[in-house]
Amino acid sequence: MSQRNKIVSLLLGLGLLLPALLPGQKSSSLEQDMDLLRKYHSTLSTANKGLERVAVRDWQGAESELQRCLAILPGHPNACYGKAVIASQAGDLPAALSWIERAEAGCLELGRVWENQKPNWLSMSREDEKRLRELAAQDIGGSTSSLACVSVDRAYESKKTGRASADVLLDGASPFAIPAEFHALHGNLLFKLRRPGEAEAQYLKALAIEPGHERCLNNLINLYFVGRRLDQAREWLDQARKRKARIHPQLEKAVAEAQ
Repeated sequence: MSQRNKIVSLLLGLGLLLPALLPGQKSSSLEQDMDLLRKYHSTLSTANKGLERVAVRDWQGAESELQRCLAILPGHPNACYGKAVIASQAGDLPAALSWIERAEAGCLELGRVWENQKPNWLSMSREDEKRLRELAAQDIGGSTSSLACVSVDRAYESKKTGRASADVLLDGASPFAIPAEFHALHGNLLFKLRRPGEAEAQYLKALAIEPGHERCLNNLINLYFVGRRLDQAREWLDQARKRKARIHPQLEKAVAEAQ
């Protein structure tokens, strides 16, 4: 057989094999996605223990719990957020910025995986489906140190339709949306690093999610005031007052009296 004919035969053979390979490749990809969600599920309590240690400023205890979590799932959003807080408290702003960016990337990756799993409920094992429904039913937020919570919308939709709340969430938004608190910390770090334009963008993202976020409102107003963007500072001060958010008295007075 000529060299040309050998190449043609090889290509035809590969063409015949491809349909058999592609389903396996897809299955492998889905299995990797499921493995990521399994790891998230198994490390969530450890990450949250770490965040509880962060809340009481037990840095050593927090570091221990967060590292245990990250050894299993290096991109765990809660754990990366906790590491960002620790680095920020230590004054290592570049490290803190890197960690908060990893936390946000982890949210996006888990959200992607979550969306990809929706068409595959029927092919899942009962164990995997149970894990996913537990994730859907969890209140993954409600504090400044955890992921965004959609339980209010879920409860309303469940009451309206008569369906189980976990089923409503499985059909609806991902529980892994980047929370306001991540954007708030990201903005603070950028502001301290003298990158006000990027900080402003993060504060606005946080306030789009949680309009009454007091630290974000204070910091955004301060950013505009320091940058002599007084009209915007006054506009956001008015917004804060309408939402009955507490603004630092000296900042409020400075903005009100600025010419």
